[in-house]
Formats: sequence, C-alpha cells, structure tokens
Amino acid sequence: MHKLTHDVVVDVTGEDECKISFGQLRRFSWREIQLATDNFDESNIIGQGGFGRVYKGVLSDNVKVAVKRLTDYNSPGGEAAFLREVQLISVAVHKNLLRLIGFCTTSSERILVYPFMKNLSVAYRLRDLKPGEKGLDWSTRKRIAFGAAHGLEYLHEHCNPKIIHRDLKAANILLDDNFEPVLGDFGLAKLVDTKSTHVTTQVRGTMSHIAPEYLSTGKSSEKTDVFGYGITLLELVTGQRAIDFARLEEEEDVLLLDHCYKRYLIWAKET
Repeated sequence: MHKLTHDVVVDVTGEDECKISFGQLRRFSWREIQLATDNFDESNIIGQGGFGRVYKGVLSDNVKVAVKRLTDYNSPGGEAAFLREVQLISVAVHKNLLRLIGFCTTSSERILVYPFMKNLSVAYRLRDLKPGEKGLDWSTRKRIAFGAAHGLEYLHEHCNPKIIHRDLKAANILLDDNFEPVLGDFGLAKLVDTKSTHVTTQVRGTMSHIAPEYLSTGKSSEKTDVFGYGITLLELVTGQRAIDFARLEEEEDVLLLDHCYKRYLIWAKET
C-alpha cells in the first residue's frame, strides 16, 4: 500500500469500479491512480505535455508507470485530445511508438497510463541532466534518429487511416531502459484518409517545429511531420534547443534552424 503524503484517498461518486477492457486497454479506478501517484504528489512530476502533467507512478503489483493527467480537460480541445490519444495509440502498434496501458475517467478527470520510460526523453538527456547522469553518445543519438524515423514511417505509411503526429520534437521522443526511442504525446495527432494528401486544421504544435507552409495555410501532412523530424535531428546533433532566446546575446537568430543555416553558409564560403 502506498502512503499518501497529504490528501486522503477517495472514491469518486458515480465512477464505475469494474475493470473493463477496450481491446487490450485496462480501465483503472480513480483510487488506483491516486495510490499509484501518491495522490499526484509534485515530487512525482516527470514532465508536462500539451494538455497536462505526467507523473511517475507505481501500481499495486509494483509495475512502474507514467500517468498523464489532463489538467485542461474542460478547456477547448481537452476532451478531444484525450479521445484522440486513446484512439490513435490503440490502433498504432509499433516498437517505436508509445504503448498505452490503460486509462481512467471520472466526471471531472481524464487520465492516461503508459509504461514508465526510465531514461525520460531525448530533450532531458540532451539538456537537463542531473550531476552523474549519463548523456547521449553518438551511437545512441544515431539509433534514436533511426528509431524515431521508423516510428514516423509507420504512422504515415502503415496505418489506415494514416496518422500525422503534428508535434514531433525531442521532448516527445521518450527513451526506455536501453535508450530505445518511442514517439509519444499523440494529443495533437490527426487521422487522415489514405487518399488525402493533407488535412486542414487549426494550427497546433510547438512553434519552433512547425513547418512554414503549415503555419501559413493550416494544412498539415506527412511533410509537416518530416519538417519537425528535421528540426529534431538538429537538436540531436547540436544538443541545443530548437528555439532559444539566450542566443540573442550573441546573434539575431533564436531558431536553431536559422542558426545552423548561417553556420553552414560560413562553412561553405570558407571551403
């Protein structure tokens, strides 16, 4: 039994305590989620996605999990993001895509439960390491690049309807115990009929990774994901952030893409 650090564990009125399955997905009770996360203790926060925080948790059988709590469930797009993530991850099964274990729903909460990724994310390993933690050597970075590409290829070429991720970045590439990459955070993803070349939507995503044509037209496609993948490759190679206002102290470019392009022009001129 987990000891809660503050609030008392409660059962939510009207919640279905029966464990029912949707395919291979498990439905968790609110009580199970509270116990697993020590009632969402802040010390268990391991990340924050587009629609909520992610907590480290331990289930009653000692299995470690990542618990995503949609804090903006009641805001525009919150419920749609939850349903989308459940739908997409349920049908997209690949070794380089994050697997959904289960979920929890109440009248006021939407929770997603995933396997815990011991090595967190590429962004963490590139820039946020604590003293004594292992960084990413070049062979690991290469493996991450290939693995992320395979996961993206599966979404684009082997899913029917195909899936456009729309928010591919270093923070959304998670790393398992062996530093194998898995693409996560499908809250902004879109299903696209295989006969269509693009889908028109409100522009969403991380500004530094959004393709210019998507920003100007609102039309996303596989190519917009490939653009985001390219920016992520630059992050992998340089270790720098895709957008960093600290660069303004030495140059005009806050975007990593512009920074690298200018460095390339200087190199090309010198050679």
